Amino acid sequence: MMKSDAAQAEPEGFQGKKNIYVCEKCKGHIVTVDLERGVTPFMVDCRATHGCKGMMKSSMYRVFDQEIRADHEWYRPTAIQTLSPWERDHVSRGGLLLRKAKHLSVVK
Repeated sequence: MMKSDAAQAEPEGFQGKKNIYVCEKCKGHIVTVDLERGVTPFMVDCRATHGCKGMMKSSMYRVFDQEIRADHEWYRPTAIQTLSPWERDHVSRGGLLLRKAKHLSVVK
């Protein structure tokens, strides 16, 4: 059975899944959860250590314990007109944005 064109155009995503990003410079890490389906980047600026200028790499959702608490979350913004041009373009292509987790509890 073939998917419809609309279904094929949607990003696969990992809604509800945890991921760990590790900084190449300070070796700090953050745990993220995807609140919605969408695309997330492989690398992000370090958010583990204040002032670190390193880049964090995704562990590609290879997280053994999916019950681990997420301290950041990937979300789809509702008001895209307030975003930077880069963010607007990223979101319009199915991308999610990163923020500190609103509830620091286990998201299933």
